[in-house]
Amino acid sequence: MAIVHIATKAISRKAGQSAVASAAYRAGVILKDERYDKSHDYSKKSGVMSADIILPTALKAKGLMVSREEIWNKAEHVEGRTDSRVAREWLINLPHELDEAKRKALAHEFAQVLADKYNIIADCAIHSPSKKEVARGADPRNYHAHILVTTREAKMGADGQLFFDKQFKIAFEWSNDKRKAKGLQSSIKEIKDIRQLWVDMANKALAELDVIPLDARSFKAQGVDRLPTVKMGVDATNMERKGINTENGNKNRAIHVINQRREFTKQSNRKAADERHTVEYTEWATERVEWATNRHRQIYKHLEGSRQRIERSKRDIKWAIREDESISRLIERSSKGCDRNSDNAEWALKRSEGILRLVGRREPDLKTREESVAEFEQQATAVNRLITDRANAIATAPSPFDDNARRARATRLAKEKREFDTAAENHDTRTRYYSGRIESVNKQLRHIRLGYAQKLLERHKEDNRLIDGWRESSDDYPNKYDYRQSDLLNAFADKFKLDKASDEDYRDYHKRISDTFDSPFFTENKPIMDLLRDPKAERDQYDAIKTHYDTFIEELDNRYKTIDSTMRNRLGNILDVSRRTAESLSAPSYLKELDNYINNEATADENKALAIKCKSDKINRTCQLLKNGMIGLKDIREADKRQTHSEALRVSSNNFMTSYGNELSNDEQKAINDGLSASNQPVRSNTMSYKR
Repeated sequence: MAIVHIATKAISRKAGQSAVASAAYRAGVILKDERYDKSHDYSKKSGVMSADIILPTALKAKGLMVSREEIWNKAEHVEGRTDSRVAREWLINLPHELDEAKRKALAHEFAQVLADKYNIIADCAIHSPSKKEVARGADPRNYHAHILVTTREAKMGADGQLFFDKQFKIAFEWSNDKRKAKGLQSSIKEIKDIRQLWVDMANKALAELDVIPLDARSFKAQGVDRLPTVKMGVDATNMERKGINTENGNKNRAIHVINQRREFTKQSNRKAADERHTVEYTEWATERVEWATNRHRQIYKHLEGSRQRIERSKRDIKWAIREDESISRLIERSSKGCDRNSDNAEWALKRSEGILRLVGRREPDLKTREESVAEFEQQATAVNRLITDRANAIATAPSPFDDNARRARATRLAKEKREFDTAAENHDTRTRYYSGRIESVNKQLRHIRLGYAQKLLERHKEDNRLIDGWRESSDDYPNKYDYRQSDLLNAFADKFKLDKASDEDYRDYHKRISDTFDSPFFTENKPIMDLLRDPKAERDQYDAIKTHYDTFIEELDNRYKTIDSTMRNRLGNILDVSRRTAESLSAPSYLKELDNYINNEATADENKALAIKCKSDKINRTCQLLKNGMIGLKDIREADKRQTHSEALRVSSNNFMTSYGNELSNDEQKAINDGLSASNQPVRSNTMSYKR
């Protein structure tokens, strides 16, 4: 499997290193070092698979062309200190699972990211282990890339030549103190970020292959029970390859032994667990096989039973089909009979309606059974008396020995008796028939009356009345009781105590209501019954009647409004005093016309009630007008006008008290007395003690 290895180190003059020499070694080429005036020839180095210059995208877009030798000589030239870091190397291990082209593309992609991130130039050289290294023990899968990058930003001058920023190095090369002062994270954290960036890019390239993805975390962070090895270094690695043991080599060998033991322990535990699971699974499988065998037998029995039930069901279905055909024929015959019965029922219904109408017309003439029997007895007595008188009227009694006469008389008496019996039987038959019809009609009437009672008792239901606050109107719900009708029904129920008491037994309550709603009660309260029967019709009738009253009141108000206006102008039209005085002067005439309307026989009772209410309100208003008018006299400054209003109010009060003083209530009497006291005109009437 691929491993994660990415490391970075600085190429420093302090360590005696040269950027030109490092680039020549990693690329396996010959480069001339202008600073030291010498050439570095590594053209014979083996294992170099490719070496390419990676420019930042910005410089590449500008068309910059530069050689490896020029890059690293300028990188050396721009550094003036003897301990300067002239370059930086990133060493990455390339996944051996990828082919050569994909490894190269992955390395170049990573180098391009670094170049664009810091605006630097990268020199990417891909190496593979040489035959000598493999022979000395190197891993032949150790494909890796040396990415040598500049420590300063690369720029392009006006002349199209490459130069490096002499003043600043890239932020990655800053010290941690400077990075912290600039608000940057530490270099260690940035290296971890670049490490994770490389892992993500490598995993993306490995995604198409069936391999375990790379993980940049430590074994501990991954939850892997393994110890990490220590870095060997170049010298220790060469010594180990020559057979010389080193300290780091010994440590790594010890770590390998510990890891092998841990792995062996894990495998042993896993093997023991597998064996235990195998035994448990074998036992479970054996039990399942036994269960499956028993289940198979049960299923076979069920299948056999199902086949038998299917056969029986087939026979039952055939029988059901035959029965269904028989029932269909029976239904067809029944349907024809129902049609005939429907015709007969319709005829019987019409006949019953005719009988009910006949009974209704003849009901006043019908007599009770007792009266019929009494009449029959009277008729029998009259017949006997006629027989006796007829016998006495015979001049000469027949001889008792005259057989012919005796037989003739017996025959006549027998005939008369038969005729009488036939007449009596016919009379009894008619009496029983009409008694039954009357009883049936009375029963129907009783049901009708109880239906009206039920409507009254259910008047409070939401489906039967308009609900206050729900913005319902009689136009939207014409079959519901409006507020006026609800008040009428409530008053009617309270008057006759028709609502059920809380402690009243339901059967007693039902019997009381049934006894209350008899024929006289139904007849005496016909308006309420009409309301229960059809609220809309009652409402329309009431509105039609009330229209006459509304028209009368409107005309009366308009006429007296004109009269009051004329009177107010004559009085001088001073504040509200003139208005009150004028209206109180016309009040007796207004009330007189209301009395005429109330006493008119042609006025409907409903309108009379409304007019009486209007009269009561007018009397009360007149009392308040007189009181406030007399109190307001003091607000009139002109003496002559005050005198005019005072006389008018005195005349008005005298006329009003003369006509309607005996109809005033205590409060209304007090209002007039208060007004008279305020005007210093204590006029009293001998009718003031009457309470309305």
